[in-house]
Amino acid sequence: MNDTAIKLSGQTLSHCEYKVIARPYDDTKNDITINYGAPVTFEDKTNIDGDFCKVTCYDSNSKPVYNNLHAHIKLKVNKLKTNLSTDKKNPNVLIIGLDSMSRLNMIRRMPQTYKYLTDNLDALVYKGFNSVGDCSMSNLYPMLMGLTDWYVDGSKYFFDPMPLIWKNYSRKGYVTMYSEDEPQYGTFNYMTKGFRDPPSDHYQRPFWLSLDDNDVINSLLSPVWQMAENSGMKFGKTSVFCFGRTPKHLLMLNYFHQFVKQYSKIPKFAFIWNNQLAHEWLNMVQIADDDYENVIKQMDKEGSLENTFLVVMGDHGHRFDWIRHTLIGRVEERMPFLAIVPPKWFKDKHPAAYEKLKTNTERLLSPYDLYEFLTDIYNNDYRDRAKPNQNGAPKRLSLFGSIPKTRSCHEAHIKEHFCACYGTKNIRVDSDTVKILANYIIEQINLETGRDRMKCAILKQNMVKTAYKIISGTQGPFEQYVVVVETLPGKGLFEATLKHYGNNVIELGGEISRINKYGNQSICTNIKALRKYCYCQQNVGGRELL
Repeated sequence: MNDTAIKLSGQTLSHCEYKVIARPYDDTKNDITINYGAPVTFEDKTNIDGDFCKVTCYDSNSKPVYNNLHAHIKLKVNKLKTNLSTDKKNPNVLIIGLDSMSRLNMIRRMPQTYKYLTDNLDALVYKGFNSVGDCSMSNLYPMLMGLTDWYVDGSKYFFDPMPLIWKNYSRKGYVTMYSEDEPQYGTFNYMTKGFRDPPSDHYQRPFWLSLDDNDVINSLLSPVWQMAENSGMKFGKTSVFCFGRTPKHLLMLNYFHQFVKQYSKIPKFAFIWNNQLAHEWLNMVQIADDDYENVIKQMDKEGSLENTFLVVMGDHGHRFDWIRHTLIGRVEERMPFLAIVPPKWFKDKHPAAYEKLKTNTERLLSPYDLYEFLTDIYNNDYRDRAKPNQNGAPKRLSLFGSIPKTRSCHEAHIKEHFCACYGTKNIRVDSDTVKILANYIIEQINLETGRDRMKCAILKQNMVKTAYKIISGTQGPFEQYVVVVETLPGKGLFEATLKHYGNNVIELGGEISRINKYGNQSICTNIKALRKYCYCQQNVGGRELL
């Protein structure tokens, strides 16, 4: 306990107790609930059997005067006994992720972090990194498993058997860590079963579940309060982005930093992903710039990056805020941030591979290529070679190898709808062709929601908002268009890329995107793929919440 803090508080403490926060261990193992251990009383220092605990302190009248959650790294004895040491054959891999972070928004809203990465660490920033889907799952599954999101059905089965890249590192002797906030929307948990057993040695999900459990009102009203704070209003003494007086993103960064320091001599793989800061609002992420810069700076000064591949990245750009309704916003959404800092020795020991890493900052890349990059590090193999198809996944090219300057979205297996390489020009929204294409978009959405018609209303067109003709980069006997329509009820904005052949034959160039917030408009459906399309029948004629 901190005696100085106790004196400053003016409180006279009788004793404190902690309860370990853990996942269920019996046959009810799951990724949704948590257990609180029996209370253990302590008066000074104590050893806690777990990474997470809830601490309550009482005064002489047995009145609780302190209540908080704590996260720390409880060292794994089996990992401490490994014969593996962090060296040039076993470099660390540390991945710091920010949801909805485009390269341009990283420069605009996190300038200090960006500057430290590029100026102090000589980070390689990849200008051609292109997303392959709308959401986090569509882009992180290819990176972490080499698989498309449709290949993985997490609604029926746990993700435990899936080939997560860090499992390869773990089998080699690495210690692993995974943390992601906003537990109800997690990459492996949004309308899915998640993991039956912890997927990594250190897994912060129980902490985030407990945080919501101990701040229920904040958790339930978070979307409303986030909107208010984005407009400059605040309810109460603390922010919705904080737990008590501590920013939530700092709870993640502190846990991550502890992990790096505690296992200083053991090879490690860490993957942390922040959802809350940038997912809903374009500019809120700027409140965390100092903290992200500081933790990277501290790791640099401590020597933690000397034998480390540091990756800082986004999964896509912003999908819902006002910028998404502009042409530059459309391009930004498809081009997430990606920066890589190789170990300090890598350039001298593997000059050819480093030159490829550098050259590829100007090449078209996808998350599939990142999977090969991570696989090569695991294999300690930085040779220049193409990779064959595996497990139904498309061809992937490692960032350590040659990636053609002329590589197309088709060759990179990026669907037309997500390709940022095309040139466009505005066309009239009232043209006959656009009317036909707009009607086709509505038909396709209604076909999709027909899978749950008892719950999802039939949508009608309110107006065509914008229309573009793609004028470069296409190949085939068709003309290609991008059309945005607004629908009723609900005023949903939907964007589609369409191939228009002769005789009004039309084909989608990928999925239809929802480009404005939909809150709980679709809360009635349990079909994950319909959440962005469905407008619940129960809302028709009424008012939906945010």
